[in-house]
Amino acid sequence: MSDSPDEPLGPFQEIWEAWEEAGAEIAAKPLSHFRRATDIQFDELEQHLAAGDTEAAAREAVDLISVALNTLRQLGCQPDEIAEIARKRARQRMSGQALAILAKYQQQYGI
Repeated sequence: MSDSPDEPLGPFQEIWEAWEEAGAEIAAKPLSHFRRATDIQFDELEQHLAAGDTEAAAREAVDLISVALNTLRQLGCQPDEIAEIARKRARQRMSGQALAILAKYQQQYGI
């Protein structure tokens, strides 16, 4: 299924657009801001799971996507570029390699 040219990020286009008003501020943030934001979102996700609230945990997972999109925004990427980067990454790095990636993370990082 291809995305509309007006919405290259599919269901995540609205998240991208919601953050447009903060584009200049996001561009000025250091990479450490996004690392910390990710940590915060994972902490919140874990809190919701501990409370048995998977719906709230899922919303936090969407917030993680928001942080990823804003990291790409900070890097100067636009939605059409992000869509192409994601497609290429999936084809070249992930397709047919998911189990090997998991094994690598287990071996190298113990996770």
